[in-house]
Amino acid sequence: MSIQSQIDQMPLNKGVKVIVSNEDGLLALEKPVGLLSHPNTDEDNKRSLLRATYDYEEEVFIWKNEAGEEQRAWLINRLDSPTSGVILLGLNEEIARLIKQCFIAQQVHKTYFALIRKTPSRLSGDWKDVLKKNVQAGQRVVKNVRAVTAKTHYEVTKTAVGGFPICLVRLMPVTGRTHQLRVQCKQHGHPIVGDRTYGSFSFNREIVQETGQRRMMLHSGETAVRYAYKGQIRDFKAVSELPEAFNEVMRFRPGVNHGRSQPGPRPKPQPVKRQLVKRPTSAALAQRRFKH
Repeated sequence: MSIQSQIDQMPLNKGVKVIVSNEDGLLALEKPVGLLSHPNTDEDNKRSLLRATYDYEEEVFIWKNEAGEEQRAWLINRLDSPTSGVILLGLNEEIARLIKQCFIAQQVHKTYFALIRKTPSRLSGDWKDVLKKNVQAGQRVVKNVRAVTAKTHYEVTKTAVGGFPICLVRLMPVTGRTHQLRVQCKQHGHPIVGDRTYGSFSFNREIVQETGQRRMMLHSGETAVRYAYKGQIRDFKAVSELPEAFNEVMRFRPGVNHGRSQPGPRPKPQPVKRQLVKRPTSAALAQRRFKH
């Protein structure tokens, strides 16, 4: 079966899209926010990238095609459930193992976008932190006993004006630690908007109240790797556009549509008894918001 036929018959879950693939069987999918990279239980496959059985030992999805033949796709990297964007799979074990080695050797270049609270004093720079990691000891997990180094380059790309005290940053991790970007943003005083584990909970509530956006504002925007396979040098690159939810939060202004988009024709204005309507002034709104 050709690679394209394999891709066409992949049991992609709702919202998952193929961004790009190549002749080696390497492909990039776009993962929507809320989906798991892989099922955590056998009954969980409706919430993962593929509606398929998952072998946790080999890290591979298994399903049958229309002809009843067994098909496999190896998961190469992962994204947290609340993170959207580019994620890689391999349609054969050899290419999957090779790209995983590229990750280990820090030869894969990943770019994330995040909305963070407050603008860093320096608009670009490098974060180098020591993170504590849990260790499995028999049947129990010992928390925060192993220290690992985390490195990330950041660049501020856009700052909100007149709205929330937030900015859009480009994050380029050098290392690949669990929750690395989320933890580093918090440690440097710039938690990611909507992060329910490491974020500012009161600020997140205000974002939801004003914009209706509940998701964590972290998106895997680009993944690129150069590798050698069967005597050929390959350049592979996948790009995922910034979700509209980011723009909605960035363009929020107090008292202006409450930051929410309003698609479709505008309703005809209805007469209002002005003496019954009491609206706060822009100055009053500015005074009572964003004080968390």
